[in-house]
Amino acid sequence: MSPNLPAPIIPCENSGQTAGHTRNRHLGNRIRHDPFLLALPGPYDSRNKPRGMQGGEKMREGKDMGTISRRQFVKGAAGITSTVFATTCVGAPVAQSYRGRINTALGIDTTSVTSSGSGGGGDTTYYKSDYGTDIYDATALQKLEDDCAAAAIEEVEGGVVLLRNENGALPLQKGASVTLFGQNSFENPDADTTNMGFGYTGPTYGPFYSYHTPGDTSTVKWVTYLSAMQEAFDVNPTVTEAYQTSGYGRVKDAENPEVGEAPVSFLTDDLRASWASQYNDAAIYMITRQGSEDCDLVLEDSEGISQLALHQNEKDLLALLQAEKAAGTIKRIIVLVNSSWAVELGDLANYDVDAILWVGTPGVVGFTGVANVLDGEANPSGKLVDTYAKNSLSAPAITYAQAKNTQKWSNLDEVLDTCNDTDRFVQSYLIYAEGIYVGYKYYETRYEDAVLGQGNATSTAGSSTGSAWNYSDEIAYPFGYGLSYTTFEQTMDSCSFDSASDTYTLKVTVTNTGDVAGRSVVEAYAQTPYGDYEKKNKVEKSAVVLVGFAKTGELEPGASETVSIEVEQYLLASYDYTTAKGYILSSGTYYLAIGDDAHDALNNILAAKGATGMVSVDGSSTSGDASKVYSWNLSDVDTSRYAASRYVNGQQVTNCFDDADLNNLGTDTITYLSRNDWDATFPAEPVAVRATPDMMEVLDGNFYETPDDAPSVSDFAQGEDSGITFVAMRDVDYDDDETWNAFLNQLTVEEMASILPDQNGSVAIDSITMPASYRGDDMDQLQQVVFKLNGESGFNWPCAIVEASTWDIDHIAKRSNLTGNESIFMGLTEIWSGGPNIHRTPFNGRASAYYSEDGNLDYLIGEVVSRECQKYGVILGYKHMVLNDQEANRESAATFANEQTIREEYLRAFEGAYAKGGCMGCMTAFNRIGVTYAGSCSATMQDVMRGEWGFKGVICSDACVGSDYKTHYATNLANGLDYWCWDMAGFGPGSESSDAKLSNTVIAEDIENGDGYLLKALRDATKHTVYAQVRTSNINGLDDSSKIVHTNAWWENAITGTQIVSGVLTAGLLGVYVYDTVKANKAQDGKDEKGVEA
Repeated sequence: MSPNLPAPIIPCENSGQTAGHTRNRHLGNRIRHDPFLLALPGPYDSRNKPRGMQGGEKMREGKDMGTISRRQFVKGAAGITSTVFATTCVGAPVAQSYRGRINTALGIDTTSVTSSGSGGGGDTTYYKSDYGTDIYDATALQKLEDDCAAAAIEEVEGGVVLLRNENGALPLQKGASVTLFGQNSFENPDADTTNMGFGYTGPTYGPFYSYHTPGDTSTVKWVTYLSAMQEAFDVNPTVTEAYQTSGYGRVKDAENPEVGEAPVSFLTDDLRASWASQYNDAAIYMITRQGSEDCDLVLEDSEGISQLALHQNEKDLLALLQAEKAAGTIKRIIVLVNSSWAVELGDLANYDVDAILWVGTPGVVGFTGVANVLDGEANPSGKLVDTYAKNSLSAPAITYAQAKNTQKWSNLDEVLDTCNDTDRFVQSYLIYAEGIYVGYKYYETRYEDAVLGQGNATSTAGSSTGSAWNYSDEIAYPFGYGLSYTTFEQTMDSCSFDSASDTYTLKVTVTNTGDVAGRSVVEAYAQTPYGDYEKKNKVEKSAVVLVGFAKTGELEPGASETVSIEVEQYLLASYDYTTAKGYILSSGTYYLAIGDDAHDALNNILAAKGATGMVSVDGSSTSGDASKVYSWNLSDVDTSRYAASRYVNGQQVTNCFDDADLNNLGTDTITYLSRNDWDATFPAEPVAVRATPDMMEVLDGNFYETPDDAPSVSDFAQGEDSGITFVAMRDVDYDDDETWNAFLNQLTVEEMASILPDQNGSVAIDSITMPASYRGDDMDQLQQVVFKLNGESGFNWPCAIVEASTWDIDHIAKRSNLTGNESIFMGLTEIWSGGPNIHRTPFNGRASAYYSEDGNLDYLIGEVVSRECQKYGVILGYKHMVLNDQEANRESAATFANEQTIREEYLRAFEGAYAKGGCMGCMTAFNRIGVTYAGSCSATMQDVMRGEWGFKGVICSDACVGSDYKTHYATNLANGLDYWCWDMAGFGPGSESSDAKLSNTVIAEDIENGDGYLLKALRDATKHTVYAQVRTSNINGLDDSSKIVHTNAWWENAITGTQIVSGVLTAGLLGVYVYDTVKANKAQDGKDEKGVEA
C-alpha cells in the first residue's frame, strides 16, 4: 500500500486502539501548511506515528480522537465543495458562451418582448401562418402536420419512378398475396452491425426512410415499409418473421461498408415452402443503399466492387427468384430501389425481373405512397433526376472523386511545414477535369458524337467494357426517364420568342392514349452550336441541356391538356472563359426539343439534323421524331447580350474564378475533357500537383491584411442615439444608405459583434429592440427547433431527390409553403437546407439532400422553393456554396475547375434561388474554391452573389466547431462572411487551443486595435443580418414601443445557486478546518512540553 493513501481501519484484539489510525508525518506537514489539500478522510499507515506516541502506548480516546476524525472529514468535504465551486466558476463563463446552443437543445427561450401599446397600433403579426396565429395551439399544429403527411404521400406517388414494367406486371391487385424479400425490407434491431463515421444517420437495418431517422411522434405515425405493404397486400408472415430475426444488416463503415443482404442459404426449404402454394402473386425484392453526412458510398467496398453494384448475395437472391418464377412457384418479380444513389440496375434484366420501381428515400409516411402505386391506387409519374449508368465508375468525374481518388500535394511535406492549420485541413485536392460533362451531359454528348462519327467518341477511353465506347453498353436509364401505367402522346404545337422577356414559349399538347388516368411530364431540352469558335476558345457544349419542364394534371383516358413551357434564352448561352470572358450566344443552328427523357429528346434533334443510326435506351434502332423539334439560326457570335448582369443594372459579368483553375496558377497543367477529342482528353489518371508558395500562403488561411486605403475607426460613429428600432427597418430599401447608416450608427462595436457567433441563433440587441433569432437545420425535417411543441422536431419529409423527381412545380411550391408554416410554429427564422449541390458522381454521401445531377434543374426548382418558403417569414439558407460535391475529405479539400464549369453547372444550381427566387440566406461549404476556403472566397460571396446576382441577405460559414482553418475570422469577415455557424472556438476536431476565442471577441479586439476596414465589414455584416431578419417572423409582435425582457434559464439559475452554496460551504468548512488544526497543534505542543519536563 502506498504510504500516501488511506489505510483500512482494522480493529486490533486486546488493545484500545485502532490499527492504522496514525498520521503520515509528510502528509501531516502538508496539512498544517496547505489547508486546500484535497484528500479523503481516513487513517494513515501505522508505521508513521505522530509525535508523542511511542511503541504500544495507547492513543487517547475522546477529545483527540474526535478532533482528528472531524478534521479529516471536514478536509474531505471542503475538497468536494471547493471542487464544485471551482468547476462552476470556470464552467459558468464557458456555458454562457454557448448559451444559445444549450437553450436550443433544451427548448428554452429566455427573451420576451413587451409593448406598451403606444407604438402606433395595428396588426403586428406581419407574417401569418395559414393555420392560425396561436403557435401554441396543438390542434392547429396537428392539422398542419396532417397536411404535411398527406402532401408527402402525394409527393411519393408523383415522385417514384417506374423504370420497367414488362407485360403489365404492375399494378398488382389490391390484396394480392405476396412475399417480401431482402434483408433491408425489414426492421431488425438485433442485427450485428457497426456504425462508423461522423454523421451517419438512419438505422443499420431495414429500409432507408430519410436522412433523419424516423419514428412515431405524438403528431404523425411512422409508416414502416412492412406496415404499408400489409395494408395493401396479403404478406407472407413466415418469410417476414425470418428476416426480422435473421441477425443480418448493413455495415455502415467509412472504408468497408456492407450492403447487408442475407445469403441465399438463409431461405431454407421450409421458408421456400411458404410461397409454393400461397403468397406467390409477386415476389417483391427491395434493394437498399444508404449514405450519410461525412461518409460517401465507396468506389470499392469489402467485396472489392463499387458499393452501387449488385453484390453477390443480391445476385444469388435474384437468381433464386428467377428459378422460382421459371418453376411456376412465383408469378412475377418486382424490384423496389430504396436508394437516393444511382444503383447499377443494368443486370436486373438478366434475372427476368418484370418491374422495377425506384422509390428513393420516402420519409416517415412515404411508403404508403409506394404501396398505393404498387396496387394501382396511384399511377406513378416521376422522372429520374440522375443518369443510371450500368457501371457507376464509368463517369469521367470518378478520376478525381471520393476518398479513394482524392489527391494529396506532391510536395506535401513542404505544405505541412509551411501551413499552420491542422495537417488534414491543408493536404488534399480535387480537380473537376471532366468540365461540364457531368451525368447526362457526358453520356448523351458522347452518344451524339458517336452517332455523327466525330471527336473520337467511339475510342476505348472511358469505356466500361474496355472495347469501343457504345451508349447501350454504358446506360441503363437516362436522365428524365420514367414510365406510367398508361401511355401519352406529346405534340409540339408552337414555339415563339418574346424579346421583351427574352424567353421562348413552347406550347405542347399532351393526350392520354392509354386505359387509365395519369399525369405526364413534358421535358424541354436545347442544343446550341459547337463550331470552330468554341473549339478554338475551349467553350464546351453539351449535346442537350434541360431548359424547362411542365407537368399535366391528371388526364383521363382520351383526354388532352396543352401546357406552356417558358425557356429563358439565357439558358442557351455558354461561358467563354478564355477570350470573351463572359457569356456568349454561339453562331449556328439552335434546337429546342421535347422528349420523354434526355436521350429521347436528343434522338429527336438528331432526326431533325437528318442523322441515322440512333438507338433507344435498350439498344434497339430508332429514327427519332423531328416534329418535336424547333430550330433557328444565329449568324454571328453574340458576346454582348449577357455581358452585363441580368439582375443588377450596370454590373459586368466576367471571370471571377481564375484562381480556381490550376492552369492559371503556374503549376502543373490540367487537360480538361473536351468533346473535340474524347480519346486524347479523357481523364484516365490523376495528375500530381505541386503547391506553389503563393498557393500555400492562401492555403494557410490567414491572408487578410488591412488595405492601405482602409478607412479609420474614427471615420465611423458608433453608439449614437438615432431612435431607430429594429422593426422600423422592415420596409427600408437595401440601397437607402442614409437610413441604414443612421441605424448602424446606433450600435456599439460590441453589439454588432455579438451577433457574429451562431449557436443555432443570434442574441438579442436590446438597444434597438432586436429579439433573439433561432435557426434550424434541414428542410427534409426541421431540426434544432425552439418551442419543441409536443417534444417534436419538424415533419419528416421524403428527401429532396424525391421532391425533385416529381417534376411538379405546383407540388414543390406546396411543400415549401408547408415548411414555411412549420417554421412559424417552431419559432425558426432561418433554415439551413440542402438542395442545390450537384450529384457530380453517384457516390456523394448526402445525395439524398440534393436535388439532382443537373444545374439547370436545380436552378428551376430553387427559384420556387425560395419564393414560396420565405412567404412565411423565414430565411431559407441553402447549403453548401459551392463545389461541395462529396463528403470524403470535404473539410478543406482544394477544389479546382475552370470558370465555365463553375458557372454553368455548380453556381447555376444556386443561381435560380438567389437571383430569381429572392433567397435570403446562404451557408458556405467546408471545401476550398481553388485553394481559398469557401468561407473566405470573395469571388463567390462578393463578386457573384452580391455583385452579379444582387443578393442582399446573410451568408454564414458551415459549422466551425473549433476547426482552425474555418476560423480565420478577420479573413472571413473581410471577404464577405456575415456570421459563423456553430462558432465553438477551442472545441471539436481541429481545435489546436482550448483558449481560442469566439468570433465576436476577435473582431472586436481587431477593431479596438484600429482596423477601420474590419469595422466597415462588421457594419456590412450587421446590415445583412438585420435586413434579412427584419423580413422574418422575428418582427411579429413588435412595434415602436416594444422592449426586450430577459430571464435566466433554469440551468443558469442552477449554476448560480450551486456556485453560491458551494462557495459558502467551502468557506465555512475551511474555517472549521483551520480552527480544528490550530487547536490540535496546540494540544500536541502541550503534550510535547510535558514530555520534555518529564
